[in-house]
Amino acid sequence: MHGFKMNKVCAVVFLLGVMSLTQTFKVTPYPQPPTWPSAFSVAFHEKFDIPTFPDNDGAWYYDYNIRKARFDHLQGQDNNFCQGRGLKLQNNHSDCHLIFTPAGMYVHYPQERQCCRACGAAEGCTVLKPDWLAGAKYTGKQTISGMVCHGWEKQGAVAVDMWYQTKDGTPCQYWEKFRILSHLLHTITFNISTYKVGPVPRSVFDIPNYCNTTCPSHWVPNDE
Repeated sequence: MHGFKMNKVCAVVFLLGVMSLTQTFKVTPYPQPPTWPSAFSVAFHEKFDIPTFPDNDGAWYYDYNIRKARFDHLQGQDNNFCQGRGLKLQNNHSDCHLIFTPAGMYVHYPQERQCCRACGAAEGCTVLKPDWLAGAKYTGKQTISGMVCHGWEKQGAVAVDMWYQTKDGTPCQYWEKFRILSHLLHTITFNISTYKVGPVPRSVFDIPNYCNTTCPSHWVPNDE
């Protein structure tokens, strides 16, 4: 009985020791993949890791409440979704808006009043869900634009996607490395000061009345 009591005492001492160590060396919870706000807008600067592709500026508008999004690529853009859709353009590098709706993605050149439907749900042209990063792998911290940002990586349909954001959820950077063109790295760095959470004016997602045809060159997956 004496030995049994001593064993119990030893066990209690051991547990208290483990608890003490746990308090001393606190284990940081493994960061879980973030979920986007249901609606936000933010400006960005993008670049491709290839000399022939110019840097460009633009903006994201996202409102999953109405299942719509718009990605603007401004003057000088060489975006692969905008280019090659068969529109009759004077300047195919002018401002291009990619508008996502439940019906699919539209390519709109507002300065030239040219627009067409490039693809639909069958091709995967739908609005990203707020939890699209579910299952992504945490890759650690990185300093971007002077901010400490956390990163997650996930294999997409045609590229490896990487998302960085601050601890409070402000987006820092997004980049993708294509599966086919493995040498091509596309990076979008967000202007943190422009980030705004909340509903986007619905007029931002309006499809112009002259946008009533399918693009002559329909976009299909993996054509980049």
